[in-house]
Amino acid sequence: MHALNSWFGLFPCNNSGAWFVIRGGGMIRELEFKILCERHSDEVYRYARALLANQADAEDATQEVLLRLWRHLPRINPFNLRAWLLQTTRYYCLDQIRRRSHRAAPLSLDDGVLEEQTDEFAVNPSLAADSNLRLEQAREALLKLPENLRSVFLLYEVNGLRYREIASTLGIPLNSVKVYLSRARERLSNLTIQDTPCKKTCPD
Repeated sequence: MHALNSWFGLFPCNNSGAWFVIRGGGMIRELEFKILCERHSDEVYRYARALLANQADAEDATQEVLLRLWRHLPRINPFNLRAWLLQTTRYYCLDQIRRRSHRAAPLSLDDGVLEEQTDEFAVNPSLAADSNLRLEQAREALLKLPENLRSVFLLYEVNGLRYREIASTLGIPLNSVKVYLSRARERLSNLTIQDTPCKKTCPD
């Protein structure tokens, strides 16, 4: 995913140090595109990984989105670039999910979607087991959310977008963003509570 330079065929110019790309038989100035890739590729990847629940698919999605960025760059409003990238990522990922459903492929979140465990788990097996259980519950609950709630939740919690940025990205009213985020949090809370195994304090 991060081998973008080799994938796009980037070469430094000996005279000016500017970056160019060789594609389609012509040499095109590439500095702006390279900067945008470095700035936004990780964010696109995180969103794609959370939606597709798979590292390899997220890497493919990131390359596809950046390729579309290259194609449409002259026509994109720079003030709307971030929203365009995440919106394009969402549309592409939803299309891949639909294709996957037609193939009846199982959907499961890999470990990298959520934060990795800290070193203290290595010396505390009980804490590690409890953390693994809660992470698994969170993954399963996230997959059970309707797509609109999941997208709002991921854009806010994973990508760190503000309400207005999410509204622009998804093309929905600002108030809907707040409502969807609240519903997503409530459903996730309820789902994780339902999936919590009964301990000794639970009634028989």
